[in-house]
Amino acid sequence: MAIESWIDQIAKAFEIDDGRGGTVLSYRVFERAEFPESLSDFPCALTYPTGVTSQYSVSGPAIDLWTGQTEFHITPNVDKSSFPQVIKYIARIRNAAAQNIRLNSTVEHFLLRVTDVSIQGPVELRYGSDEPHLGLMVYWIVKENVSGDFTVSA
Repeated sequence: MAIESWIDQIAKAFEIDDGRGGTVLSYRVFERAEFPESLSDFPCALTYPTGVTSQYSVSGPAIDLWTGQTEFHITPNVDKSSFPQVIKYIARIRNAAAQNIRLNSTVEHFLLRVTDVSIQGPVELRYGSDEPHLGLMVYWIVKENVSGDFTVSA
């Protein structure tokens, strides 16, 4: 497997209830290359990797440990009166991650980061040249078994 097989599964997992009868617009990475130049739909989510640690040996399994983040852009402004609206997303995000731990059997596990903050915010976010707005930063890890995807030789 490769990141192309599962990262859009994270985006789909984060199509959560927006609290207004709809769902969060969660942009795909590979299924549809749809990251916008500017944000006009709120709430929305952008998911991307931040790094990978590869572990392999001649006789053992090959594992990639990916780190990444999802930016939840929730309001179009930085009005502090929107804090309650933003805070309500924290449990929804946690629940969505917990319900998608295997990302449709494409990975060993998908977890919110446990060594530091899992969900940060409310925070002021800025996307490109857009005006600042409120949202949450979600930090995650994916353990992917890549045994058989390549050959390790001495």
